[in-house]
Amino acid sequence: MKSKTSFSLFIAILLLGCGKEIDFNRNLSDSEGLSLYWDHQIFGEQGRGFIFEFYEAQRLENQYELVFDTKVDNRRKNIDIYLRDKIDEGKCPYFPTPDQTDNLCISSGDFFIPEDQLKEDEYTFLVKTADFTIQSTFSVSKDQVKLSIPGNDYFSCSIENVYPTPKNLLYGNVIFNGEENTQYAEAFFAELKSIGLNDTIVSNSPFNLPVDDSGKPEDRHWDTDKHSLAFLYSLNSGFQSVVDISKQFVDNYDLNIYLFTTNGDQASLSKAHGITVFYAK
Repeated sequence: MKSKTSFSLFIAILLLGCGKEIDFNRNLSDSEGLSLYWDHQIFGEQGRGFIFEFYEAQRLENQYELVFDTKVDNRRKNIDIYLRDKIDEGKCPYFPTPDQTDNLCISSGDFFIPEDQLKEDEYTFLVKTADFTIQSTFSVSKDQVKLSIPGNDYFSCSIENVYPTPKNLLYGNVIFNGEENTQYAEAFFAELKSIGLNDTIVSNSPFNLPVDDSGKPEDRHWDTDKHSLAFLYSLNSGFQSVVDISKQFVDNYDLNIYLFTTNGDQASLSKAHGITVFYAK
């Protein structure tokens, strides 16, 4: 009896540890073809990871939400994507077009894969509908993720490479009116460095960071004496410490401070609009 109980417990743990199970016996939804947009995401409730947006090739009079079952299997190195359903959302909005497709629209659906579910490895990227199955290669490394799709008539994507933004970077802007406030912005930067933050650059940045061609943040000056001083630091301290210092400077000087980290934190601080802070999970 003890052996039987242990075996049952082992099976239960195994099933729970595999994450979401796809029911391969469920019916698949039909599709004449799919195209894909994908990218690396930092901000939002889901945290860091990859967003995948699929679009139907066929334009229809009704808008449909595409519903997918997805599973990442790190043991078999598979990413399985099954088109399970299409939810009718009603007639398409009318937009005049030169090609006489005013009442037709493209249906779409998306899903998200958290960054920490993927290992640095090569995965089989399987897209399956009732009408076709396409097997591609999804290669994950620290600095680049690559989707290689074989030649076919049903599944396409114009994005082959995506570059995950490095973690632990702090960037943003100090915005103010009047050149006389520059000294207070510079004092703010000095205070950040006093808690261990260091200037950095992101050379030849393919990432979604506001930097110039040399990887440095860009200052802006416009209108009559309005200024935006940009910063980019390696984040060697907690985000809360940065927020606390920012609050002190906004309270005491005419500065507006906007903070972002590549871990997913965000903050906006100003006398006019108050303080809003979002902490990453």
